[in-house]
Amino acid sequence: MMMHLPDHLAPLLVASEGVTPWTRTMLDMIITGGIILMSLGVLLCMIRLLKGPTLVDRGLAADTISIQIAGLVLLLTIRLETLVVFDVVLVVAILGFVSTLAFAQYLGRKGAAV
Repeated sequence: MMMHLPDHLAPLLVASEGVTPWTRTMLDMIITGGIILMSLGVLLCMIRLLKGPTLVDRGLAADTISIQIAGLVLLLTIRLETLVVFDVVLVVAILGFVSTLAFAQYLGRKGAAV
C-alpha cells in the first residue's frame, strides 16, 4: 500500500523501488527484532514504574517509556510503509518532554529529589 508522497519526498520512493528481496528480508528481520526489543524495554520500564522505590525512579521510567513508544511507532511506520502514523511520533515526543518537565517541577517544589 503506497501513498502519494510530496515532491520533496519522491527520491525516497524511487530509492526504495530497487530493493532486492534479500535486503527486504533482512530489513524485515531487523525491524521485527527492534519491535520485540522495544516492547521488552517498555515492559521492563512498566515494572520499574509500578515498583520503583522512589519518585525519581518512577519519573525516569515514565520518560523512558515515552521515548520507547516513539521508537515503536517509528518502527511500525517503516514496517507499514506509510507516513500516516508519523505525526503520532511528534505528539508522543512532545507529550513526553512536557510531562518530564512537569514532573521535574513537581520534584523540585516538593524537595523529593533524594
